Amino acid sequence: MPGVVGIIGRNDDLSTIGCTEIAINGFEQLQAATPTSSSEIIQIQPGRMQGRLKHASVAGLSLGFGAFSHGVISRGVYSDDRVTIGFLTETGRQRVRQRGIGIIRIWSPGVEHQSRYAAGVSFGAISASTGDMARFFGPDSRFSEPTAWLRKSAFHTSPETGDASAGVLRRIMAGFDRHARRLGPSEAEYWKRAIIESACYAIANSEQSDVFVSSPQRLVRRTQEYLDGAGNAPVHISELLSHLRVSRRALHRAFDEILGIPPMRYLRQKRLCEARLLLQHEVATDVTVAEVAFRQGFADFSRFSAYYRALFGENPSETLNRHSIRS
Repeated sequence: MPGVVGIIGRNDDLSTIGCTEIAINGFEQLQAATPTSSSEIIQIQPGRMQGRLKHASVAGLSLGFGAFSHGVISRGVYSDDRVTIGFLTETGRQRVRQRGIGIIRIWSPGVEHQSRYAAGVSFGAISASTGDMARFFGPDSRFSEPTAWLRKSAFHTSPETGDASAGVLRRIMAGFDRHARRLGPSEAEYWKRAIIESACYAIANSEQSDVFVSSPQRLVRRTQEYLDGAGNAPVHISELLSHLRVSRRALHRAFDEILGIPPMRYLRQKRLCEARLLLQHEVATDVTVAEVAFRQGFADFSRFSAYYRALFGENPSETLNRHSIRS
């Protein structure tokens, strides 16, 4: 994983344990389930999105696991004031397909993440205060000062080390599902330490390196920042090239290297995701499917419907009608 589509929360009652599970039936639920200061989920693989998210908060610590059925690009900030550690938990054939397996990543408070996830990926994440992380390691470790956790780093582990940590965390989560209501403050503190120990074992037995921001990464980030400034409005590829002062070929190479997707397809999938959100949230304005399609830069309504149906597994009119009934 790394780059978890997160289940990262805060528990203001530091003595309690709580567990929740969410069924996912659309990419927009993944985005809504990520309580970050800024986040974006773009579905890039065709089909009806399904999955599950589990979240446990224990004595001020957050632990999450989840899986989803179709490929997405996730981008945003997990937390402005907490350390986030993410890892893939899938094994077997998924290990061959998913780049980055065997790497545990850490995001400092306020640091932006960006990752592409293949279909069927499973992931885990924990979120903790810098003080909790530093206290666990003790005085003789390079991680014993809270400021050490403010450094943007990547931790490269062996598959065996990463799998061992993920396995422990999966078992703890399964125990929460069955027994959380019977645990008191002292038991909650114990399990908090056990969770941190599992994550820190992988980190302590890994090679640390600074995160290097390559030229392609910077170009992709500049593109996304420009798209952010446009809000819900579509952006033509020629406008991007003019603003960035790069060639179409250079932009294509950057997106292919960083996200594994051409910029034209990225822009189209983003517009389709924006269209889906508009169909869901603007039903009270009597918006029509054709209007939403045109607002998102699709002049050919039949082609828009075909793209939409292929990506989300339903017609745009079905999305609009379903949310009209609910409202």
